[in-house]
Amino acid sequence: MTRRPHRPYLPVLVAGLALVASACGKGDAGTAGGGQGGGGKYKVGLSLSLTGPAAAVGRDFKSAFEVFREVAPEAKGLKLEYVVCDDRSTPDGAAACARKLTVQQRVDIVFGPLLAGTYAGAAPVLKRAQVVSIEPSPYVRPDPGTPIFATAARAEDADRRTLEFAKKRGAGRVGVLATTDVSGESAVKNVRTIAADLGLKVDIERMGPADVDATAQLNTLTSKKPDMLYIPAPGAASAVALKGLKQLGVDLPTALNWANTTNEFLTAAKSAFPSEVYYAGLPAWLPDELEDSKRGEQARRFQQAFQKRTGKPVSMAVQNGYAGFQVLALTLKNTGGQRAEAVKYLESLHGFQSLDWKISYSPSDHTLRGEYGMFRYDATTGRWSTATEAGA
Repeated sequence: MTRRPHRPYLPVLVAGLALVASACGKGDAGTAGGGQGGGGKYKVGLSLSLTGPAAAVGRDFKSAFEVFREVAPEAKGLKLEYVVCDDRSTPDGAAACARKLTVQQRVDIVFGPLLAGTYAGAAPVLKRAQVVSIEPSPYVRPDPGTPIFATAARAEDADRRTLEFAKKRGAGRVGVLATTDVSGESAVKNVRTIAADLGLKVDIERMGPADVDATAQLNTLTSKKPDMLYIPAPGAASAVALKGLKQLGVDLPTALNWANTTNEFLTAAKSAFPSEVYYAGLPAWLPDELEDSKRGEQARRFQQAFQKRTGKPVSMAVQNGYAGFQVLALTLKNTGGQRAEAVKYLESLHGFQSLDWKISYSPSDHTLRGEYGMFRYDATTGRWSTATEAGA
């Protein structure tokens, strides 16, 4: 296989502004302000996983929101007070946060919860409260008639991009290791449909999201001699799978879920990465390669400010939250925080170019379709590059 040179991306640090948050139950509140739209002041509820399995991601989303309201053009002129509630990475915790934010805190708008599994607990509460909620998970599919809007391109769009990439680079057979949870069920359904469309052969094995060993499933997959592997599982399951491949001495081109781009994951899994690792991810992930220089500068500014604030690079999952923050700010700015008007505004939003996605909704569709980019990660150097069919 001929390989093209990698094009490195090394974030450059710039100054960011630290924001002080005061305690508020298990969460905290940001800059003091009005809420309910008075004088450009709005109260934003953040339902984040600050404890439990998704705690690292939840903390990063909190930092990302603080950076966003300081650097984003959409936030200019808005005084955004925020109230954070820790959903503990559980559906029950997310339901409790939804009640706290909408009933007790009476926020103007909600961001989160972050996970499809926790969203299931919050959705009925948010629907009853009729408070607009922005959902950044690609696995969330809000029902029409609810005040809930997804701001990540659908998971099936990422699955399709991954399998199209595999086919274009000459793969005839792809081995898929998916988890038995909500994200895994979605991935299996998507992969089977997409593979049939593309004429690809796929072999699918399953593992529990909390399993500590997947060598048996990987042995089964690799015995069928796939040209490429796809592990769409977010979180620890992917690390277990990579470790299993290393133990088996298997080095196949492997595509991973974009949730696994956190600094913690990339550092912990570094020694287990195959020589070729790919992600279907955010179009603005490599700002220097965007044709739209204005968006490129916006992405670069956010990435640099986040790294300055936290001391680590932003992940794809957290950068995706930027689009949700943009929609959140535009909704407040254009509706004055009026709940009924917010739903109408979003259902009429068409063709808004966020940092990554072009966002359009309608009364019958509160989901988002988008074109993912394909990227390669070099664990040896820590560099990202745009992936090509030749593998570079």
